[in-house]
Amino acid sequence: MKKLIYTFAFTLVIASSVPTAWAKNPNDAKFSHLGNSAAVPNNARTLDATHKFDVHVQGKALSELAIDLPEGVSIDKGIEVQNKLGQKIPTTVSINNRKATVAFSEPVAPGTSISIRMKGVNTPGYDENWHYSVSVKKVDMKEEIPLGLARIQTYGG
Repeated sequence: MKKLIYTFAFTLVIASSVPTAWAKNPNDAKFSHLGNSAAVPNNARTLDATHKFDVHVQGKALSELAIDLPEGVSIDKGIEVQNKLGQKIPTTVSINNRKATVAFSEPVAPGTSISIRMKGVNTPGYDENWHYSVSVKKVDMKEEIPLGLARIQTYGG
């Protein structure tokens, strides 16, 4: 019984020492970062699916976003960007080889969450975790800043 009490107390001490920053709102971070991602529908055999992920903008405003497409993935119906209210954000999109570039008509302000929706996505049709490497350009900066991988999982049907 004493072991159980000590184990419980030790677990509480460890749990309480975990930084509370992990439990805060993702928009409280001081740097831009990726958020949720999904495929709709997530059936790998579906043609013209939508692969989407969120970007939480922090620090400086964003002027451009780049997405490296995985081998075997094509986007046939373009890329749309929306704010949290579902309103479209004006962009110019270009897709060359396996890289998509989204240039914003007006910079996306810090504190904004945007949803990137790649429409008409076609994949080879097998279960896969698709990894889209995402980077951004901030206002008054020439170099791309990597944000990480947007992970989209599809399942066989």
